Amino acid sequence: MDNNRKQSLLAGGLISSAGLLISKFLSLFYTIPFDTILQTKANRSIYSQGYNVYSYILMIASAGLPFAVATLVARYVARGDYKSALLVKKISFYTMTALGFICMCFMVVFSAPIAQQIIEGSNNIRIMRITLIILSLAVFIIPILSSFRGFYQGLKEMEIYSASQIIEQIVRIVFLLGASCIAIYIFQADRVWAVYFGVIATSVSGFLTILYIKSYDKKKIAPIKQLANQQDGSGIEASVIFRELVYLAIPFLITAAFGYCDTLVNQWDFIPGLTANGVTDKATITLFQDGVYFKAMKLIAIPMILAPGFSSAIYPYITEAREKKQPSLVKKYISNCVESVVYIALPICFALFVFARPIIYTLYGPTGNDLEVYTEILQIFALEGLAATVCPIFTSLVMSLGQRKKIIITTMIFAIIKIATNRWFISMFGVPGMVFSSFLAYVIFAGLNVLIIQKSYNVNWKYTLRKVFFMFLGLVGFYLIAQVFGLFGMIDYTGNRILSLLYLGVMGIISCLAYFGITAVCNVPQSIFNFNLSSIKKRIKK
Repeated sequence: MDNNRKQSLLAGGLISSAGLLISKFLSLFYTIPFDTILQTKANRSIYSQGYNVYSYILMIASAGLPFAVATLVARYVARGDYKSALLVKKISFYTMTALGFICMCFMVVFSAPIAQQIIEGSNNIRIMRITLIILSLAVFIIPILSSFRGFYQGLKEMEIYSASQIIEQIVRIVFLLGASCIAIYIFQADRVWAVYFGVIATSVSGFLTILYIKSYDKKKIAPIKQLANQQDGSGIEASVIFRELVYLAIPFLITAAFGYCDTLVNQWDFIPGLTANGVTDKATITLFQDGVYFKAMKLIAIPMILAPGFSSAIYPYITEAREKKQPSLVKKYISNCVESVVYIALPICFALFVFARPIIYTLYGPTGNDLEVYTEILQIFALEGLAATVCPIFTSLVMSLGQRKKIIITTMIFAIIKIATNRWFISMFGVPGMVFSSFLAYVIFAGLNVLIIQKSYNVNWKYTLRKVFFMFLGLVGFYLIAQVFGLFGMIDYTGNRILSLLYLGVMGIISCLAYFGITAVCNVPQSIFNFNLSSIKKRIKK
């Protein structure tokens, strides 16, 4: 494969992942002051569970159209049909606006029964219902934002895609913390207003990010319009493009509905499963909910952004290679994407496991039994973080290869396994049962998708498996370095949180360098990301 093409794909994946990663890190660290503002576990539970419902409905509201838009734009640009590419942008905007409006109305109408299903206590149900109604506005705005992102993704303008993620998160955090502090500390409002302003911030940031992306239209769209004016013919009809969008989006919609059902299934099964396990104390259940939804799930979301990040880059490149009938290039793209995600995901998820205790203490400051419970929850959820990071990349690959019907089947199998085993596993193992259920479903799901890929392109995984072996060897070095820090008490430190953050940074950097050093000796990152250490050393010396 041409090195420039390989670097372009990896650069696109890394750039889009970097934007998502930075936004996730920002959302992670704002929780430190926001946790103090929310104050109670009940408020934190309402805030986090409300977002879980919003995220699931948002996936349905988006209906997979952003990826469908990216695929069509990449296809028409590769063909030189710029008029059709511009028409895709227009049609997708109106379609996403209509879908967002419908889902917003649905969320408002069904806010009461949803709230009753996921939370207990009449006052908490009322607050949750208001929270869901406020979030419904974001369900209308964010799909419109996604349509713009999908267009630029199809143009391979990953810098704009990535920057918009960061800007959206910065605006959200500034508004969230600013409005909450003014309401709570200046106007002495009830702490529940922090929940309300927290969810309002999503709509505000989404609207301002749309304006940011629109500011690029004149600069980026003008050359395409010029090429469209020079193009012979009238392009594809609007009705045909709309049918193509629907045809591409329906599999995305179905896979989103079934593939991310684990979030809602976990919420529905959480209390009944724990009750069957013998956990009936409300304080203990609330502690577990706080540990799972407001801490562990937020932290494992950091590596999980690699899948959508690289997915954003996959579609235009593989679509272009398939349009130009370059099967060998498609095979290389597939192996490169998998290797890149696994190489980055492994040390991040392993760090969440090894440094779970200092991470929880540094970010949230619990002590005693709460710290121990949160640490154990994060350690077990690190396993789900790895599975939920690596396995979804196969969804993107199968989709981009045009095997949409097959991905629907494998995703439904994933959902069936999760639904069938989740409550049963929770009743047997407690909170870890949620992870065991998801991990089992993910492994079977990934295995089925690999078989589909093999039937289509017969990818040679021999060298990929060899690299993965060396990656695990690098994790051994990571673990040994971490144990040395443990001997000096740095992992178990629970004093000043600023000093704890310093310790955590030192431990994380040195341990990751050990992972990188061992894998670099085995030539793993050089072969994946296409760089030469010797040339880099020479440049540094110069």
